[in-house]
Order: sequence, then structure tokens, then C-alpha cells
Amino acid sequence: MTAVTSADALAFLDDRIDWERSRAFHQGRVALDAQRMPRLLERLGPLPWPEVCVHVAGSEGKTSTTELIGVGLARLGLSTGCYTSPHLRDVRERLRIDGGFPPDADLIAAAARVRAVADEVGATWFECLTAIARLLFVPPAVQAAVWETGLGGRLDATRALQAHACVITSISLEHTAILGTTLSKIAAEKAGILRPGVPLVLGAWIADEARAVIEARATALGCALQLVEPIAEAGVRPAAARNRALAEGVLDVLAAAGRVPPRTATEDAALAAYSVRGRHERRGRVLYDGAHTVAATRLLAESLAAVEVDTIVFGATSGRDAHAMLAALRPLARRVIVTRAPGPRGVSGNELLGDFAPDGSTLIVDDPHAALALARSKADGTGGDALVLVTGSLHLVGALLEDDGEGAQQARVRDAGGGTVDAAGDGAPRPEDRGE
Repeated sequence: MTAVTSADALAFLDDRIDWERSRAFHQGRVALDAQRMPRLLERLGPLPWPEVCVHVAGSEGKTSTTELIGVGLARLGLSTGCYTSPHLRDVRERLRIDGGFPPDADLIAAAARVRAVADEVGATWFECLTAIARLLFVPPAVQAAVWETGLGGRLDATRALQAHACVITSISLEHTAILGTTLSKIAAEKAGILRPGVPLVLGAWIADEARAVIEARATALGCALQLVEPIAEAGVRPAAARNRALAEGVLDVLAAAGRVPPRTATEDAALAAYSVRGRHERRGRVLYDGAHTVAATRLLAESLAAVEVDTIVFGATSGRDAHAMLAALRPLARRVIVTRAPGPRGVSGNELLGDFAPDGSTLIVDDPHAALALARSKADGTGGDALVLVTGSLHLVGALLEDDGEGAQQARVRDAGGGTVDAAGDGAPRPEDRGE
């Protein structure tokens, strides 16, 4: 009999409703139910909580901050689980323990327990995975857990989990069909992760309109507030400076509460050296950055202002303001290749551009691998060291991160003016594609 693998054990998730992949959900046409997750956890029975639990919410920087907190806690001597989303290549990326995948036997057992009760409450894909994380992140194997909010905060499945410190990384206009169309409304949803008396670490860069909402909620719940400024260190990217400051603030808050030892230069050095997959990750001349909100692309553009970029490969999912994202990025590069991010929420090149004013340096290549192949060939043809930037969607970054660009297939490429070229071509429209 064939042995059960972790992939086999997690296969049941494919039959669950997955709102992450649903356009209807991201268009605000599906109501969230905050009661399913507590019911699901109740059916799993009582479980001990780790000694330290941290809950992270925000518009940008959640995954990076979550992982950085995990690194700091691990360096302080605690075995640490990090629950993050989304994943780039493998769903187990969301369930890391001390930086690695959980043991197969533990994951298989946890998945079986969740599968056995999921139908009783109609649990979704994300709720089931959150429950699996809850089963995996228990003492003595795991002494600390850092939970990243999936979306929003108040109604997110992770709100049913324990927290000894909360973090709100940033507030920007994202998922507006679900969270609201103003910063204050989005801030109110993110502030839903706060618990009575549990301290909050908050980025001082958050706009006054949003920060006032969060601070009022913290005051009402008796949450001690720790405002942090970005790390002031030469050469540190703006986003990284914020994320590190948040992680350091969390470690300080936990130390003040007596839950962990005070951080030292050793922990600070570990945070400075750590890099998150798919976030400003360079492979050769290709830079992969999963900036997927307007605010994130603006920070990315700021960090690359002095860098020569030849081509941007850009894709986004439904519900994102692709026009504003492109407007922030376009001045960086000689050309932009617009592609379709993988998955059902991926938006075609024509949809992404819409009425965005194209020019001769804007191409549409809906196949992302062909788009990257073309971008590489264009950049290589310059004879310089200018970068290719892949951004706009973590799903796009995840799909292309392992692509080595070798043996790139010929691709039909439609430029914004209506012509097509081969991936190895020179970008000039073919006569047959102009109707000649």
C-alpha cells in the first residue's frame, strides 16, 4: 500500500471553498462569517497554547514582519511557528516551524483531524489551514506562534487564535470592496485583531486618519500602545526599515511583559540579515518583489529610484488598482510587459491596461513565462546590467521565481498598439497583425 504523503493529506483542501481564489469574494459579493472558525476549533477539542503568541495585521508588510518576529523569537531560544499567507510555491510555506516545513507525520495527523470535522461547520480552505496551524503550533514542540491575518482582521479566521501582542503594519486602500473605501474604515477592520489588555505595536508612518481609529480602539480596550519609527540605517530599503522596526518593537513589548528575554545585538543582526522569499529577491539580473498594493509599489519605486531597470514584468489580481500601481512603477523602466498573474483571479493584460495610456514601450504578453523570457531577451540585448523587475502580484512572483529563462519558447506578444511579435523579436508589429 502506498504511504500517505503530506500532499495526500492536504488534498482535501482542494474541495473546500477558497475565497483567496474567488473573484466574487474580492468584489465584495460574499459575506464573511466569523463564527465558523471558533466552531471548528471547538470540535478539535482543548489544546494548549504556545507560551508566546503574536497576531499581525496590516495592508503591507504582514508576511515580512511575521517572519522577522519568528526569526527574533527563535534567536531568543523559542521554537517558533509562523503562519503566513499566501504561499509562493508550496502550501507548507504557510506553516513553517523554525524556518522549515513541519514534520510530515505531524502535518498528516493534523490534516486528518481537521478533515474529520470540517464538514460539520462548512469550513473553508483558509479556515481548515488555520486549524491545521493551530494543531501544529502547540507546546512543547512549538513555544511561540506568530499568526498573520489573511484579510482584514475583525472577521478573519486568525482572530479566533490567542495573542499576547498584536501588530498593525500599515494601512492603505486595498480590498476596498470588502474592507471599505476609506482609510478609517480599513483601519477599523484591521483594529479588529485587538484584544482587551493585549499590547499593540503600531507603525508611526500610518496616516493620521487611520491611526486615530486604531488608537481609539486600543484605548477603549486598555491596550498599551507602542509606536515605532522605521529603522534609521543607511542602505536599508523603506519597506525593510519598517518591517524590522515592527519586529524589534514586538520583541521589546514581549520582553517588557516578561515573556521573552530582552533582545541583544545578536537578535538585531539576525533581523538585519534575514530576507523573505519573493520580497526584493534577486536572481541574476531579475529582481522579484511581491509588491501587490499601490502603497507597496510606491515604496518599491522609491527603493529603486537610483537603480537602472530595463523591463518591468507586471501582473495583478482582481480587486487591485492596477492603474495606480503601474503609474508608480512605469517611470522606473524602459518598458513594461503586462502579463496575467496565475490563478482564477489573474487579470488579463487588456483588463489591466484598460484606459491606461499605452505607448510603444508597453507590451501585453498574457503568458507569464513568455513575458519573463521576452523581458530577459530585451535586457540581455542592451549589453548592460539593467535589471528585470517582476512585480504586482505574489502569485506572479511565485510562478516565475524558479524560472531560469533557459529555452524560452517563442510567444505571441501583442503590444498595446495592437501588433504582435515573437518573444525573441524586436517588438515591431507584424504586418499581418495590423490587418495589412
